[in-house]
Amino acid sequence: MKARANTFFSLTIAAGLAALTFWLERAAQAPPAPKPPAGVRVPDYVAENVRATTLDAAGRLESRMSARRMVRFADEATTEVDAPSLVRYRPDGPPYRVSAERGTLSHENDEVRLFGDVVLRRDASKERPELRIETTYLQVFPKTEVFRTPEPVLITEGKSRLSGVGLDYDNKAKRLELKARVSGTFEPEKK
Repeated sequence: MKARANTFFSLTIAAGLAALTFWLERAAQAPPAPKPPAGVRVPDYVAENVRATTLDAAGRLESRMSARRMVRFADEATTEVDAPSLVRYRPDGPPYRVSAERGTLSHENDEVRLFGDVVLRRDASKERPELRIETTYLQVFPKTEVFRTPEPVLITEGKSRLSGVGLDYDNKAKRLELKARVSGTFEPEKK
């Protein structure tokens, strides 16, 4: 009787292992998760209340970026941000700040596109008042400090105001160009 019990016990364990092996094989060969329908974007990751700081090679503060929400799409190599804000610090002058309702970042963060209520500000310095540029769309190249838009622009510096359509602004070269329909008033600073 004891031999039968041992045989029965061994057969039960073997049957259990066979069932487990069968289940594992089926689970491993399960079809992959279905792909989303065409036109549906699936994010790689989503982050809320994002804050990022970058330092230059010497360890000095270079920039600070924040956003209410960040969504990365790996298949498109883009990142979308809600309520982005960037402060870029420069050793040779006052910082500039850029904010918008939403934006997109390229894969290498070498191009930023900002949409809706875009404001670019250069802080005031001892020599110059605050510079403020307002538009609805702005293309930013952070590494070269170049800003472009084909949209209407309003530029305010102190009491001077310029408006136009289309803008190329090179912050490093201190060159600003309005493309069309330029008008404005210039009031020199009193010394």
